[in-house]
Amino acid sequence: MQRQVLDYLYAQGELVFAVFPGSPAPCEALEKFALALNAGASFVVFDFSQKREGNTGIPLKDLFTRILNNDELQSLEGAKQAGLVFAGFGTLDITEEHFRTFYHNLQLIKKMVPHTVGILPGDDPTALDEKILDIAKIVLVGGNSTDEAAAFIEDCAPLRKKNILWLLEKMPEKKRFPKCVKAIRKGSSKDIRKKVKGGIEGAAEALAECVQWISKEEILKKNPMEGLSRLFRNLFPLFLLVALLVPFIYPTSIETTHSNMRDRIPERNKLSVAPSFDYTFDGKENLRRIARYAIGRFNAVISDDKMIRQYLEETISENGYKGQGWESNALAVPPQGTVIKFSRPDNLGKTAADSIGAAWKYWTSILSDSIAYITEFYNERGIGGRKHNGIDLASRKGARILAPFSAKAYTSRDERGGVVIGLVREKDVMLFMHCDQLLYLDGQEVMQGDPIATVGMTGHTTGPHAHVVTGVIDRRGNNRIGNVKYKVIDPIAWYYKFKPNTP
Repeated sequence: MQRQVLDYLYAQGELVFAVFPGSPAPCEALEKFALALNAGASFVVFDFSQKREGNTGIPLKDLFTRILNNDELQSLEGAKQAGLVFAGFGTLDITEEHFRTFYHNLQLIKKMVPHTVGILPGDDPTALDEKILDIAKIVLVGGNSTDEAAAFIEDCAPLRKKNILWLLEKMPEKKRFPKCVKAIRKGSSKDIRKKVKGGIEGAAEALAECVQWISKEEILKKNPMEGLSRLFRNLFPLFLLVALLVPFIYPTSIETTHSNMRDRIPERNKLSVAPSFDYTFDGKENLRRIARYAIGRFNAVISDDKMIRQYLEETISENGYKGQGWESNALAVPPQGTVIKFSRPDNLGKTAADSIGAAWKYWTSILSDSIAYITEFYNERGIGGRKHNGIDLASRKGARILAPFSAKAYTSRDERGGVVIGLVREKDVMLFMHCDQLLYLDGQEVMQGDPIATVGMTGHTTGPHAHVVTGVIDRRGNNRIGNVKYKVIDPIAWYYKFKPNTP
């Protein structure tokens, strides 16, 4: 990542918390610090301590219970030059929904003033909500008493996970406050404490520089800058020689218990949950759709028309419905209340796709639709000149797409892929195309298992489905999402490479 990209990511802003155990918070000094973070343009302070009133006309508590409307945002935009202070938090048992609402409002406010400061109450360490602390990476700790500040950190486990900037002149005693000392040393260095010696008063500019340095360091940990170090370049020939010799020095033994040539039928049966299932039709569901789902569930293969006809003929006959009339019409829609038992297709026997049963089950479980199935695999070379760089998951329109892992969301729209949402984490990326609605904003942090979008038909598609693309982050990659370059890989290969858990 080039330096200008680093500056761009830092310019997106952050929330810095401050807490002063046993002492009143220096509000004026914190406002100067918040102003310095934004190069003197403006400042935003969220006062959770309930020690004063705000100047926005919007209680801080409201940011957790509702989304700010356009009139309120325009009013804040006009008043931001004088600085914005949100206060009046009150008592609120923060739920997951409250947290998401506040995070959404925070993103809206950061578009006006990117770098914000939050003042936490310093009288009860057990009252700090972990969800709130998770938003910020840095917490400033100050006050008039070293012991009180140290005891506060010692008793607040969520706070010890943050990058702590200790603003007091003296360090706490290690024997009395071992957890606190460990947290402080893990967070800030002595050099930083020297720059802000004497607390936050009179050191707003120096403290803002320290926060900027720490924030960029955190960004670089997740997005390392391009270029190899001098040491690695010099030693690369030696590394290459060692890599060539290792197989001859330590030959790899063949693991016979994990061969794809073994009989995978018992494993496939286990993955399919049961050797059969009963399905009750609602008078609208297409029989062929459930048949395609059943064949995929039991055999992990994409069915063709001939396979479906043969399977349905056997299934309908076994259930005693042959000759009813509806089973052979163009739509093949059984009447409401019809119950059909779908069993494993005996005519398919051992299929070439038996070994991907686990991957099939994983991908279809990402959608909230219980009757989801794969309609097309990844094909790098393409069929008839048409390449397919992902897999297609057929589903009902509106079914929720669940985040398979925690990551940062990126959203986009194009003519072919329609509405797209992508997930980026440390080593890999995942994109979902043809979405109907997006449930996350661009740049938001996604939690594993959360619904991020719904299945739709946007872009070039003949039916509701999610086109899933997976890739590994590579600065030489030909594809880009946000500021990240990546190389596309087969989603089935991605599954066996990263060994994920079902969301």
